[in-house]
Amino acid sequence: MIKKKGTIESFNPNKIKGSIQKATIDAGYSLDEKKDIINQVFTNINKKIDEEKEIKSETIKMCLLTELDKCEPYIAKSWRRFDDKYKSR
Repeated sequence: MIKKKGTIESFNPNKIKGSIQKATIDAGYSLDEKKDIINQVFTNINKKIDEEKEIKSETIKMCLLTELDKCEPYIAKSWRRFDDKYKSR
């Protein structure tokens, strides 16, 4: 995976799943309540990543947000809010 600053890092699926879970909680849902959706989004993102030899972290984020926008817009909004607050520093 190619990070925003150009460094290369191996893909860690647990980071993505953890981020989805944090956004779910921040959106006011329990993980049990949204377990199926979290797993589906995670599976779809992993399929996309498996298709690419090298993928930018920004592409992963955009795919993730597209998936969340389709099925859980409140969780997508939570992710964006977190991104705006902490990643823009």
